[in-house]
Amino acid sequence: MNKYISIENFIESQEPLIATLMSQLRVTILNAHPKMIERFMFNTAMFGVKNEFCYFVVLKKNAGIEVGFHRGFQMSNEQGLLESKKRKFIHGVTFRDLEDFKKKEASFKEILQEAIILDDINEKSIFSEILQAGRKKKS
Repeated sequence: MNKYISIENFIESQEPLIATLMSQLRVTILNAHPKMIERFMFNTAMFGVKNEFCYFVVLKKNAGIEVGFHRGFQMSNEQGLLESKKRKFIHGVTFRDLEDFKKKEASFKEILQEAIILDDINEKSIFSEILQAGRKKKS
């Protein structure tokens, strides 16, 4: 696994089509809220307002990008784009290429707004909640 030093380095290290798609997704996510922040954690780009709520995953063999949502299990999925892929908490939206992104862009922006609302109404990140639940079980 490659170790990247920044979001820019992460994007530049991708295949050109993936890098272009990733750059477009990054701009869309950053423009979704005036207080949106990005961090480079766990060797990927993470985004949030109060807490990180989504991140990028480059699919195997450069088959596209998934934007994973930490609280995906709590989201309505009215757009029908979120996939659990047998995960309990994280659900994501997959984009194969820039054309696929353009087709899904309006729905993706709605999903981002729902994720921002969930982030706002929850005091702690989903990871803090999971850790606390695990500690309570051990007690």
